[in-house]
Amino acid sequence: MADLSDLSRAEAGLAALACTAYDARSTRPIWLQIYDRLAQAIEGAVVTPGSRLPGEVQLADMFQVNRVTMRRALALLQSEGKLQARKGVGIFVRQVPRAFVIRNDMRFADSLIDCDAEVTSRTLRLERAHPSPEAASLFDLEPTDRVIVLHRMRLLDGAPIYFTRKELPAHRFPEFEKIYQISQSVSAVYKAAGIPWFRRAETRVSGGFAQPDEAEILCLNENTPVQYVTAINRAPDGTAIEFNRGCWPMTGVEFVFQSPIE
Repeated sequence: MADLSDLSRAEAGLAALACTAYDARSTRPIWLQIYDRLAQAIEGAVVTPGSRLPGEVQLADMFQVNRVTMRRALALLQSEGKLQARKGVGIFVRQVPRAFVIRNDMRFADSLIDCDAEVTSRTLRLERAHPSPEAASLFDLEPTDRVIVLHRMRLLDGAPIYFTRKELPAHRFPEFEKIYQISQSVSAVYKAAGIPWFRRAETRVSGGFAQPDEAEILCLNENTPVQYVTAINRAPDGTAIEFNRGCWPMTGVEFVFQSPIE
């Protein structure tokens, strides 16, 4: 998380860019000229990845514009994934993309390579519900059957980086809630149900745009480019035990596909 020294360095660099006179409005709107300067500051490491920007009011004063003008420039940078607004904390420069290994025998925390940041989880939803059409087909369930629905957010040093929606066949995990509440681990639930290990049998990656709920959870603007990862986990006997749909900010992750070490 950025400290006060980070903010001071950002202020000094931005103040230098802000003191330059604007070009004529007829040439380029003022808010886009501010966007250009902020983008230049980000790309030129005037403000470093992960650093916190001054507040909207302070930035508006610095660039001698009103808050509406400043807000338009910041919104465009957020929609491009260059900035991330964190509610109650401030606006931060996006971290450099994190390398995430996709391998059929690795847990989430182990998949973030070369990462010395703290990885934490937050459970957003846990309940039993009717399966989605995809889960019903995968688990061979009737529409009236039940699945475990688990929505979680992953955070890196307190900043949200990943949102996942999981569905698991309820009949395979009768004590899911009890075990998960204690362990906060799906792998622990697997083991308690007699599944010592699992493999990721299928992974699909596609691009899209953040929907309202995804944008709110990941602190993005709506329609910010994101990457969707759909995965299927299977038990040693080949039975499907998890259907997982995840969402990453497009600029926040780099996927690395690896084969398991023999």
